[in-house]
Amino acid sequence: MALPAWPSSLPPLVAPVAAAKTEELVREPQSTEMEDGPGRSRPRALFIAVPRQMSLRMTRAQFVTFLSFLRGDLAQGARRFTAPVRASTGRLATKTCKITGKVTEEDLGPLSIVAFTVLIFDW
Repeated sequence: MALPAWPSSLPPLVAPVAAAKTEELVREPQSTEMEDGPGRSRPRALFIAVPRQMSLRMTRAQFVTFLSFLRGDLAQGARRFTAPVRASTGRLATKTCKITGKVTEEDLGPLSIVAFTVLIFDW
């Protein structure tokens, strides 16, 4: 089954510069102590998923589109999707993503500020 695509009418998943920080570029390795000799470490996962905080400014029409995408195509945020994101190179690239945690909206009349955390796979 193909992954749904981020609607082109919505802004790309680019965090504002002031909020563009990543808590964890790689997960801490799994370490094992050995009875004799040095301990060993290995990666915890075979893929890299980087969480990024998003805060997107949307018009009312864009918010309606986002809500429909979130509730319908993403099964209330349970599914992965593809979206244009700012890659580690600084350029926009299409990556597989997943919304995690709470999705909040601040109603500013004709505009909305939508905030959520997105996991970007193979960032």
